[in-house]
Parts: sequence; structure tokens; C-alpha cells
Amino acid sequence: MKNIKNIFLGLLIISLSSCLKADDMNIDAVKYKNNVIEIANTGDNLTVTGVPGFYSDLGVIAAGASKTFNVNVHYTGPGNAPEDITVTLSSDAATLTAYNTQNGVTKVVPPSSVVSFPTSVVIKKGTNLTTVEAKITVSSDFNFNAAYGLPIKISQVSKGIISGNYGNAVYSFGVRNKYDGTYTITGTMVDYANAGLTGRYPMSVGMVTSGANTVRLYDNVIGGVYHSISTPGLSYYGSFGVEFAIDASNKITSVINVYGQPAGNGRSAELDPSGVNKYDPATKTFKVKYWMNQPSVISPHRVSFDETITYTGVR
Repeated sequence: MKNIKNIFLGLLIISLSSCLKADDMNIDAVKYKNNVIEIANTGDNLTVTGVPGFYSDLGVIAAGASKTFNVNVHYTGPGNAPEDITVTLSSDAATLTAYNTQNGVTKVVPPSSVVSFPTSVVIKKGTNLTTVEAKITVSSDFNFNAAYGLPIKISQVSKGIISGNYGNAVYSFGVRNKYDGTYTITGTMVDYANAGLTGRYPMSVGMVTSGANTVRLYDNVIGGVYHSISTPGLSYYGSFGVEFAIDASNKITSVINVYGQPAGNGRSAELDPSGVNKYDPATKTFKVKYWMNQPSVISPHRVSFDETITYTGVR
């Protein structure tokens, strides 16, 4: 009879173990005698199902500087951790692959010079949460045009089991340079090939980070990196949108057409050296003169822009 009871108990344990499926998260630790370790919510939650995804807006980071975001590691069980629990974290490419597939995106892992995080953390006895920091550095390898996703996985715990649903997560983050923001443009525009095309001022635009010291002019009305014009109705120059480069002395050193120099329709951008061509950090204002060139239509320059771009707030 005793042997029959032991066999029954063994079968019961096997049955309960088989219930711990990958989609179980907050398992009843009292019932199952198990303590689950998971990655808890950090930042804005980007996903509802599949691999969890979180987003942190890190704001402005200067070249060479760093900022951090939190990574929360959570103990779920009866009460708090009964002892110190060591949790090993690692970067996991398979996690990012699954996240990209589930969400139809193409995020990439940041270079090691850009990101770092602790690989060993401890949930202290008597607590149920520990927070560590992942550090993002705008190094020379930082690509502002890349969609970075940091895939962190709990690879080992000293006690308990790793959550099937929240044992890994992808952390995305936004970084802007100091020129990024919402602006208003005033000034003049002359189209030497078509006097009927005039400037549409004032314009509401975003100066969008494209590099450590470059920004692209995003037309908020058109909804893209373009430059709107009046015809007298609303229009814009196709395949023409500008990116400004600013040096350490706040001088605007170049302007290019982001669609090509030249684009397929022959349009390119060129800085007019007769302009002030500077950024004033005290007032957060750009003063710049530049041309749109299109030699197949008219030479040497088709359109002249003389603009003041004034900061109005965070984008």
C-alpha cells in the first residue's frame, strides 16, 4: 500500500510539472512550490503578446556622453525572496529575432561600445525586485539611423525557475542630439525658374536627429522630409529634403538633399556662403541660406532659401 501511495505521489508531481507551460507567467508558487524569476515592466510597454518590448526616451545625449535606463528583475512567489537570488542576464540574438518576426520590424543589436548592462544581479532576501541600469553611450559607433533593440534574457537563476513569458525582453530607446526639436521657419524663397512658386512661411517643422551633429528638416504639414511651397495652393518640391551639418563652433558647414546629391530628378542642395549659416545655442535658432540646384531646368541655382529656424519646443 505504501508503494502505491509513492507511485501516485510521483505521478502527481510529474502532472503538475507538465502544467508549467511557456505561457504561464505568475505561477501560484504556494500551490506549485516554485518561485518564478521574470523581467518586470520597464519604460513604455510596446507589445501585448509575444516577446515583451519596452521603450525609453533618453532625450538629448551629446557625442561621447551616456544615459541609462532601468532593467527590473522580479521575484514572484509566496511573499518575498527567501534568500539572496543571483540572476544571470545575457544578450540573446534569438530573442531579438523572435521579436522582429512577431512585430514586423528590423531592430538590430547595438554595438558593444554603445550599450552595457550588468550580467549578474541579486534579488536580496526579503525583497521581490531589483533594478539595474543599462548604459547607452553615443560613441563613434552609434548610428542614429539604426533601429536599436537590446535583447536581454534571464539565462540562469540560483533559486526558482525562469518565467516562460517574461524570461526575456527587448529594450528600445530614443536618442536625440541637442538640435532636435519643433521649430518655426520664417524667411524668403525665390524660384528662379518659376516665379509662381513662393515660400509658405511661417512653416511648422521638426529638426530630426540623423547623426551626432546633423538634423533633417521634417515638414509637419506635408508629413515628411520635404520643403513645402505655395503654388498658391499647398505643394512641395519632390525628391528634395535637406539635412544640415553643424560643427563644434555652431557653424552650419553643409546642407545636402537626403534623396541624393543629386536625386533622380537632378535636384541637389548647396550651402550659400553669403548667409550667416550659424546655430545660436542661446536662442536655439538657425540662420541659414542655401540653394536647391536643378541644372536641367536652370543654372547655376534654381531656388534660393534664406531662412530663420526658431525653436518652439521638444519634438
